[in-house]
Amino acid sequence: MILNLSGDQEPPLNPGRNKDYPFRYSTGRTVYHFHTRTKTGRSAQLNAAAPDVWVEMSANDAESYGLREGDIVRVESRRGHIIAPVRVSGIRDGSIFAPFHYGYRDDPAASKTWRQAANELTITEWDPVSKQPVLKNAAVRIRKVADATGSAPAPTTTASRPVAGGRRILPTVGGAAAQATETFAPIEPPVAETKKEHS
Repeated sequence: MILNLSGDQEPPLNPGRNKDYPFRYSTGRTVYHFHTRTKTGRSAQLNAAAPDVWVEMSANDAESYGLREGDIVRVESRRGHIIAPVRVSGIRDGSIFAPFHYGYRDDPAASKTWRQAANELTITEWDPVSKQPVLKNAAVRIRKVADATGSAPAPTTTASRPVAGGRRILPTVGGAAAQATETFAPIEPPVAETKKEHS
């Protein structure tokens, strides 16, 4: 926490929730990817575990909005929006989560039709002391834009695991592609020199 000891109080840059934007939005990681997937996106196993963007909401909130696992929603802040399938998870009521790993690296043309960069909803601002970007939260609203065609592409083995009941979701597994075997040829150990060899 940064303390402002000068006495100057700036207005909040990221206004809080209200009736128009009733959800707390936060961005974060999935264990299967690192930053914007420039490295982990090249791994077939990691992409299979978390192939595309999703948003999470609680079972109570999903029920209130008439949403089911996999329904496509538009999550909108005062700054921008994303469109993604819903994962009904054990997240706290009143909260929406989206992983920040996804953007337009895979398909730059997608930015015109399928918005998926989680940080587009947060503000472009930095802490004046630490210079840390304020990319973690926003107040958002959500609305359904299409019925589900399957479950959300979120992993089932992490905090993003689905709540019990509802749509049948295949578990996240590594499969045969995640198995590795390595065989080493036998190597003779090095022979230690003796004093007699030097004389």
